[in-house]
Amino acid sequence: MARLIAVLVFVLLSASGAVAGAIDDIRQGNDAFAAGRKEEALQAYTRAIVSGELDAEALALAYNNRGVVYNELGDFDRAIADYREALALVPGDPTALRNLRVAYTRRGVAQANFGEFERALDDLGRAIELEPSHHLAWLRRAEVRMEMGDLEGAARDLAEAETRRAGDAEIAAARERLAARVEEARQAAAAAASRPMPDRPASPAAQPAAVGAKPAPGIAPAPGSEATAATSATAAAAAASAARPETTEAATEERRWQAVAAVNVRAGPSNEHPVVRVIRRGETVRVLGETRGWKEILFDDGAKGFVYRKWLEPVADSGREG
Repeated sequence: MARLIAVLVFVLLSASGAVAGAIDDIRQGNDAFAAGRKEEALQAYTRAIVSGELDAEALALAYNNRGVVYNELGDFDRAIADYREALALVPGDPTALRNLRVAYTRRGVAQANFGEFERALDDLGRAIELEPSHHLAWLRRAEVRMEMGDLEGAARDLAEAETRRAGDAEIAAARERLAARVEEARQAAAAAASRPMPDRPASPAAQPAAVGAKPAPGIAPAPGSEATAATSATAAAAAASAARPETTEAATEERRWQAVAAVNVRAGPSNEHPVVRVIRRGETVRVLGETRGWKEILFDDGAKGFVYRKWLEPVADSGREG
């Protein structure tokens, strides 16, 4: 997902209702932040907050501005906490509300990048609740749903994003990715339907397991076809689940893969399983199989675990080790 950039707004404080020393701290924080000295800005805003000299409106401003610094440092938990303090002091403040929406969106993206999809959906849902008219959280949630294999949900969210920002290039690109996944699922369903039927039904143990679709070139649906895209995504995804078997160890045991980023390795194929270790960017492993989009990996030291497929790629020109 593309890196999000927030537009930061700092409101200058008037002298009424607050002691000059605390006001000076806020202004020093603003100047330090503008100069790129973020740690210094944090200290200045914190001095203003703990001074006990500010009225409710001025204190809300100090919390908001410190939250902006935390947000830019990637400390989204503290940023969200500060924005909430600002809103408790001045309910409905538009600047704090907008900044809180940005923080939830950024934290959701960060969680998705580490495979924490359910938490990402929760944060992006909160961002949508805060500012439903803004397109970005809808778009980001659609992208997360695609990674999870929820093509119908992704189509709904993309339709919402498009109504709020028609003609946006990033939304159009996401629409093309969704169309590619729907088409891949449709082709998988067609291929399954063309296979000869066995003389008798397979036993339950022989039924193939579901694996999510991967990105492939495709054609985006025509404008205005959101409902059709959602319906076709539902049918195709269901068919793909019935048609696509898991990768077997025999097919992949000699192939090496590498991590495209540092990411958590889990004990099982979902975010509900505990983290057993972290794979470093560029570290290579063997892929033993795939379950619901999660690849089972084998480290050189014999440890095993699961990583979501987007974080692994085949090592170029890999082959059998002699």
